[in-house]
Amino acid sequence: MLKVSGLTISFPDQPPAVNDLSFELEAGHRLGLLGLSGSGKSLTALALLGLLPPTARIDAGEAWYQPQDGAPLDLLRLNGKEWRKLRGREISLVFQEPLTALNPVQTTGDQLLEAARYLCPELTTAAARLQHINEWLRRVELPDDQERILLSYPHQLSGGQRQRLLIALALLGAPRLLIADEPTTALDTITEAGILRLLEKLRTELGMTTIFITHDLNVMARSADDLLVMKAGQAVRQGPAEELLKAGENVFNSEISPISPTGAPHFADNNHADDAESSQETTEALSVNHLTISYPVPKTYPWSSPLPKSVVNDVSFSLQAGEWLAIVGPSGCGKTSIARCLSGLLPATEGSVELGSRGSIQLVFQDPFSSLNPAHTIRRAIMEVLRIRLPGKKKATYEQEAGRFLDQVGLPADVFAERRPQALSGGQRQRVAIARALAANPTVLIADEAVSALDVPLRKDILDLLDTLRREQGIALLFITHDLKLVADRADRVIIMEDGRIVEQGAAKAIFAAPASPMGKRLVAAGA
Repeated sequence: MLKVSGLTISFPDQPPAVNDLSFELEAGHRLGLLGLSGSGKSLTALALLGLLPPTARIDAGEAWYQPQDGAPLDLLRLNGKEWRKLRGREISLVFQEPLTALNPVQTTGDQLLEAARYLCPELTTAAARLQHINEWLRRVELPDDQERILLSYPHQLSGGQRQRLLIALALLGAPRLLIADEPTTALDTITEAGILRLLEKLRTELGMTTIFITHDLNVMARSADDLLVMKAGQAVRQGPAEELLKAGENVFNSEISPISPTGAPHFADNNHADDAESSQETTEALSVNHLTISYPVPKTYPWSSPLPKSVVNDVSFSLQAGEWLAIVGPSGCGKTSIARCLSGLLPATEGSVELGSRGSIQLVFQDPFSSLNPAHTIRRAIMEVLRIRLPGKKKATYEQEAGRFLDQVGLPADVFAERRPQALSGGQRQRVAIARALAANPTVLIADEAVSALDVPLRKDILDLLDTLRREQGIALLFITHDLKLVADRADRVIIMEDGRIVEQGAAKAIFAAPASPMGKRLVAAGA
């Protein structure tokens, strides 16, 4: 079905981001693209759909694709009209970052209806298109509250809900080749397992071919027959997935130096030392009491009265200085709403939030691209935080300290400081978001899926860094994730949520060894 030969992609004044890449894919097979952040995986996918950024240049190569009808086509040489006949029907893509892939000023229902009109011309009435859309919402495990979801804008939905909508959008036209770029990153273990089963079922029913891009070895083991491992834009290993994955994390063949866990960079400034000392002296960093959060439900008709929908109900917990507390639960259970409320981005309907003396909260957003200004370099993004925290310093001092924070998260300042977000991979952008949050010297750091887009070696380095910060500087860490193994290995305590309520909490290792709640049991079973 697909034969790629000598694909080379570069950016101005940069070495090739993809260099002489070649592979073949038979109809009905599953190919996995595996590699460290920035290895060229997503660029390869974008090239195969004619969606490379304007500054990217294809220097060499061919990508011959055999459509269902007609002669083979070189995907690297198609014009806009030719692509419009292929995208969504023959080849489709599930993007890595759902918030940036969805239109922020259109409801999700309008976007799905637009796609159905374009991709499913056999559906001639609005009722037929809506029925088709609702069926796909059920298939991607959004069976409940469909009216609210279709009337909502992307920012009003959880990260997991947005990602499932992207999967539905990609599959509306029943494509023959589906390229999935980290499609389960923001999903809990239950939904992840369901989506992987769904994709496999559809692949079998439709004879669909898949290219699956991920850094998650467990997901890759369930999603690929053959594996292509990329490093610095080149293929370094190819072969049967089962055989290559026996190497475990060594399959990445990483040469990235580990991040030295020496704590956060310090200004030669007494204020910083005082802040660190104060955070350690405070026993209780955060207290949440009977927190309730509600959203207004979009009105069905202009004359309808909006009714609030409660997404967090009577949630109470405390967080000690230096403690690692994890919140887990299925997508849409209220985890991100709690994070946004605690960081001042969402009002509470009821309850109270008390912060320790001289405390401050920083949030690492779930979607890093949408939280970074696309017009600013990443050095400037971090310098803005430093100017607010410590005003009156010289520009050279801010630049130097911003560089230290970038170095700390594995992004050498001499290489990355002057780049803008769109010139970074998804994992690199997530590291920038972490560096920016740390630059504010928080006493409470809320990490909302902060390592989900990072490859395995770098994920360990970032987690080691966060662990060192909380122990040495007393930073309290509220960690929202779907990775149960990570929670069991790293967290002190865990809160399990379902439908906006806490259903179980306690010591992380003990709960995941023997969960008492039905939701805890489901999460553990799905992740096994």
